[in-house]
Formats: sequence, structure tokens, C-alpha cells
Amino acid sequence: MNAPGLLELVIILFLAWAFLGPRKMAEGAKALGKAYREFRGYTSGNNELPKNDKVRSSAERLGIDTAGMDQTEIKEAIMKELSNE
Repeated sequence: MNAPGLLELVIILFLAWAFLGPRKMAEGAKALGKAYREFRGYTSGNNELPKNDKVRSSAERLGIDTAGMDQTEIKEAIMKELSNE
């Protein structure tokens, strides 16, 4: 099966623009670009977060509000939360 040519892609994009409008097309393109970047990040194997971000994301998964806290305070809050369970 052949891939669509340039003319077909132009017609599809024009019809999408006509039905959705320029604002929705821009939002869709932005969402598509974000999804593509995330996919590329997972397939390249470069999805390691810095240690500080790992601690903060772990705390947020436990439901701890990390706003305004430094690393030691976050670690203490995690230990306190885990000892309560």
C-alpha cells in the first residue's frame, strides 16, 4: 500500500483546517508534538530523571505537597508518610 503523496496531504490538511479552524489545528499540532517528544524520550532510553526530581515525584505520588520544601524536608515527609502506613 502506497503512502499518500504531497497533494493528498495538502488536501487533508486543508479540509481539517476548514472543519476545525485554525485554533483547534494549532492545539492539535501542539498536542501531537508533545506526544511525539514523549515517545522519542521513551524509545531513546534517555528517560532518567535527576535525583532531585525523582525524590520530588515520589513525594507527589504519595500525596505530599512539595511546594516550598527543600530535599531534606521532602525526604523527611516521605519517611513520615511511609511510617504511617
